[in-house]
Amino acid sequence: MKKIYVLLLVIMVVCLAFTAFNQADKQAAITVKERHTQRLDAFINGLQVFRDALQVADTNSGTEPLQQQFLQVRKAFKHWEYLGEYLDPQFVKDNVNGAPLPKLERNTFGITVMQPKGMQQIDDMLYGNTLAESKEELLTHTDKILNALKDYKNLPVAIYDRIVFEAARTEFIRLYTLGLTGFDVPGSGNSIPDAINVLQTIEQDMLLYKPLFEKTDKIKTTTFYTTLNKSIAYLQANNDFDKLDRLEFLTTYLNPMFDGLLQLHKASGVEMLHETTQAFLLPPYNHQSGNLFANDFLNPFKYIGLPQELYTKELIELGKTLFYDPVLSSKNNRACASCHNPSLAFTDGNAKSTALDFDGTVERNAPTLINCVYSERFFHDMRTDVLEAQIEHVLTNRKEFDTDMLSIIDKLKDSKEYTTLFEAGLKNYKGEKISPQGITFALSAYVTSLRGFNSTFDKYVRGETKSIGADVRRGYNLFMGKAVCGTCHFAPVFNGTVPPRYEESESEVLGVPANPYAKQPVLDPDLGRAKGMLKDNVYFYEYSFKTPTVRNIALTAPYMHNGAYKTLDDILDFYNKGGGDGIGIKLEHQTLPFDSLSLNKQEMKDIIAFMKSLTDTANMTSKPAHLPKFEKQTALNSRKVGGEY
Repeated sequence: MKKIYVLLLVIMVVCLAFTAFNQADKQAAITVKERHTQRLDAFINGLQVFRDALQVADTNSGTEPLQQQFLQVRKAFKHWEYLGEYLDPQFVKDNVNGAPLPKLERNTFGITVMQPKGMQQIDDMLYGNTLAESKEELLTHTDKILNALKDYKNLPVAIYDRIVFEAARTEFIRLYTLGLTGFDVPGSGNSIPDAINVLQTIEQDMLLYKPLFEKTDKIKTTTFYTTLNKSIAYLQANNDFDKLDRLEFLTTYLNPMFDGLLQLHKASGVEMLHETTQAFLLPPYNHQSGNLFANDFLNPFKYIGLPQELYTKELIELGKTLFYDPVLSSKNNRACASCHNPSLAFTDGNAKSTALDFDGTVERNAPTLINCVYSERFFHDMRTDVLEAQIEHVLTNRKEFDTDMLSIIDKLKDSKEYTTLFEAGLKNYKGEKISPQGITFALSAYVTSLRGFNSTFDKYVRGETKSIGADVRRGYNLFMGKAVCGTCHFAPVFNGTVPPRYEESESEVLGVPANPYAKQPVLDPDLGRAKGMLKDNVYFYEYSFKTPTVRNIALTAPYMHNGAYKTLDDILDFYNKGGGDGIGIKLEHQTLPFDSLSLNKQEMKDIIAFMKSLTDTANMTSKPAHLPKFEKQTALNSRKVGGEY
């Protein structure tokens, strides 16, 4: 009887503890929600005060007092940002903090241009124009944000523990990849104070969960909160934008916080995103990854049509064989590898690739295929939105393969080896194996396999190596800071796929010349994105091209969409002068956020050293030992792996 009594007592104590714990969790989320509402009120009030000051400001006076007032608005915005952005990122982008560039209305049949608005537009104008030039427009932009926020305030908001944890981790990505690069402060350059405000807000809210975390792992809890507090102190002590050691901040603070909160979330028993959300609705970034430069940080299957369950070793091998087989071309002498040489990071070393039958060249430079999967749009002009569609464009292009799927299928069906390979590679696919879908799935699988973050730089960031060159460190800090490269080439892929959700890919208007080595360079006539998709045929996409990755850039010369630049030194010089504008090419809608960078020769060398440290082709360059034989078309059996030219 005594044993039963003791057992019941223990059960009761555990239940009471769990109930108290549960109540504490609920109270934490309730408190965070109350704070979030208060922060939105403070943001709205700050905007109203700024608007009132702007209304009565003398247009002949300077903008300094208004700039100081606006910085207070930014402070309020940054306090609200981490939850506001997580809960409704599209609302924030469209109405509060979108890039100061025109864009197209989504989900419409026609072409509707949306003019820029939001905090970034105000920041750009307030620090770049006189009040006489911009007062009325500043008032208009402020009113638009105010009206949008007042309407938004009336919408119901659900905040749970999971949302708080995931919003904080998403904000760590945003803060580092966008905030500390200066992406959203084009005029004020207020990125470090902004980051401090964000981290202080996260710290304030996360302290509510400290008792919960301590119950599961005291050591990890202490480490996380200490690192978070020290990260704030580090930024406060190193508040010079040009001198901030972003690599030190990444390895010592950001990544440990990003992983630390993940581990505490897992141990807490609070549900995670993948447990409450259907797989197809999950974002491309992996919320279970613990490092911004981990190989699993981005999910490649969010960018392609190939179902993940079909992605097997056998399908990759089939795709690899097809990639190196010239039988895909009309003349049976050109393969995908003809323009995408594995020894050159899957480029070909030419300004523009040789066309079929040596009939001139194709229109543009061959881009690298390594990590190309991490993109929402494909080709330099962004004319396709899935990798599989890109493959069909190449097959049917008169200057590339000049063929069609039916012709390829007829040839492949004549090979018993290919039939066996297709059966093995697509064993889980219910449709016809040797088919347009089967071919594109196989090629897509192979190209998707050409990915990895295993360069010298990646390994250092992950702590797999203990040192890195001083020039690489300086170069990275310049890339992500003073040189503002990181505001277009976003970490960790260093391409135009925008963090923190990595759902959208950007293009830029740089003013690239046809021949940069001419005495008087002229604009390359290629209209780029404006001639890609019909819907992109608008003035601000003229001469606009997809932002490529700078990974493996040491192997992919020559550079730009037209292959006009022969060396990295020449490329850095082009950017340092301010793009096309700096060499006499005037485009009203050039998108480079600077006139010139004022980089010295050593700084440019350091940036190149960093980019070279991103070289990584490990386990990607092997070729098939042989190609499948054909039973009837025996003449094809002498074809060359990788094509003849």
